[in-house]
Amino acid sequence: MNKDWGTESKIGIMCATAREFVPYLSVMQIRKTDECAMHSFHDGTIKDICTTAVCSGCGKINASITAQLLIDRYDVDAIIFSGIAGGMRKEVKIFDTVVCTASSFHDTDNEIYTDFPVMKAPVFYADDGLTALAKEVAGRIGRKIHFGVATTGDRYMEPIHPDALCIDMETAAVAHVCYLNKIPFIAIRSISDNDKEAGQEAINRNYDKAVQQSYQFVSEMLEGIR
Repeated sequence: MNKDWGTESKIGIMCATAREFVPYLSVMQIRKTDECAMHSFHDGTIKDICTTAVCSGCGKINASITAQLLIDRYDVDAIIFSGIAGGMRKEVKIFDTVVCTASSFHDTDNEIYTDFPVMKAPVFYADDGLTALAKEVAGRIGRKIHFGVATTGDRYMEPIHPDALCIDMETAAVAHVCYLNKIPFIAIRSISDNDKEAGQEAINRNYDKAVQQSYQFVSEMLEGIR
């Protein structure tokens, strides 16, 4: 789904954790905050763009519920997910950013997603317009940006998508909701850990800088929308 983005667009911003969400709240001009399904939805502007921003909580179910609420209650025109992820390929280094142009699940039976509603394959693709905007940002941001597949699951299970650049717990879930609702979606993930720097200690050490890398990229995207 392509769209001419502009100041009349309303963008939904999602993060999984409070630490990922802090940079957005710190710059958001909040008009009101609603509580729904134990989530706080902040309605206002970021860089003069109408925005509803929310911390979903981790995992596929939390992400799915939150995305559907953004669409149903807040009438967003697109959703951008921002956060950290684990790197899955040697060329994807710590603090690199991945623009998730496609996503799939690795811990569920993917055949159910090609049954009903009918899909050609259990892969969810990012919106063409948002991807084009991300490529413009990547061309001027001055650091390593990757474009490719994210694999999503609440638990690490084989098989992993052979082309996956990063692994997380939410991207494909939000992409699935947006696919069913015909809402443009893209996820921006920066790498906090990989096979060389693995485990919770590495994640904690790299968390905040990786968060800032994703925030910086999304912030530049919002400049492009404006």
